[in-house]
Amino acid sequence: MKGMAILLPGLAMLVGLSACASQPPTGAAGGDNQVVVVATEMRFSPNRIDARVGQPVIITIVNEGSERHDLAFPAIEMPKLEGVETLTMPGQSTRLTMTFDQPGTYPFLCTIPRHAASGMTGAVFVSP
Repeated sequence: MKGMAILLPGLAMLVGLSACASQPPTGAAGGDNQVVVVATEMRFSPNRIDARVGQPVIITIVNEGSERHDLAFPAIEMPKLEGVETLTMPGQSTRLTMTFDQPGTYPFLCTIPRHAASGMTGAVFVSP
């Protein structure tokens, strides 16, 4: 399984998910609106992503750990959003394309038991 993406209904922003089987893009969100987030045991690197309202940001999650990891935006942090989550197996990558329609801070975390509590958290900071 190259990557698995789960998209739940009721999104307050446009979200597109696709599994990525090729090399991840390089760069940071901003100039080219792409960022690679490496997931290892108990951390995302980087754990901060900057984006702008209305501009798509492509996030490629690369799992360099020995366990499965996900990158989830919990519903409780995003009004009117039931949740966005990607699950990436060890050695695999998943691509997530998001367009935010409102400025703000959108926390994300790994929902695998004990991972967020051990530090697998981060946030997307969306400016106008």
